Amino acid sequence: LAAASRVCLSTRCRAFAKFVSARRAMAGSYVPPHLRADAGRGVSTPAMASAKLGKNGERVYPAEGRVEVGGKWYRRCAAALVFNKHGEVLLGERLDRPGSWGMPQGGVEIDETTDAAAVRELYEEVGMKVGVDGLEFVATVPCEPSAAFCYEAGGWLAGQGLAGQRLEFTLFHLPTVDDANEFVDLKGLQGEKPEFSRVKWAPIAEAVEQAWGPKKIPYRRCAELAAPIIKKHLSGSRGEEGE
Repeated sequence: LAAASRVCLSTRCRAFAKFVSARRAMAGSYVPPHLRADAGRGVSTPAMASAKLGKNGERVYPAEGRVEVGGKWYRRCAAALVFNKHGEVLLGERLDRPGSWGMPQGGVEIDETTDAAAVRELYEEVGMKVGVDGLEFVATVPCEPSAAFCYEAGGWLAGQGLAGQRLEFTLFHLPTVDDANEFVDLKGLQGEKPEFSRVKWAPIAEAVEQAWGPKKIPYRRCAELAAPIIKKHLSGSRGEEGE
């Protein structure tokens, strides 16, 4: 009986050791969703945070990031630049400024990365999701020099002691040449109000020219830095299609 008990205990110990070893292996190999590599290109795809809701289902806005530039404080604002197969950029006509076109954008929340904020804003404002219809994350444009990405604005920003916003651009590729309106939902999602009346594809130079006045400088600097990234990405895409 004693021998049988020892065998049983030994078997249980070995089973428990295997269980612990497996758990450790899983922990060591686990990669959070926002860092998992895209199978096609090995590019880390940012995760989209869910909207924060109050007790009654109302949208709750967490504190947003701020940055000091040239002795002034600016709201950190993520902008999503989506380009198609021709290198044209997705633009939306602003509901509050007819005739003014811009990219989806919004504040970067505390503890949120620029690219994750861009993924969230892209979904909330135009209904686009990474992985749907082939939309993929490409890169984040460095804010260099930082002052070139800032623009001054009054209104509620001034009321919070802010000079304006610093735009932080993230690039996405949608492999299509079809009408952009076929890929969007403009009614405002996750509790957000609608921002755009319609969307279109446009050359990046046109995006600069049709931007609201104060945004032209950051849009122009983004175009300068984004152009070679877009060109390289599209060249790689065409190469893969030819294989």
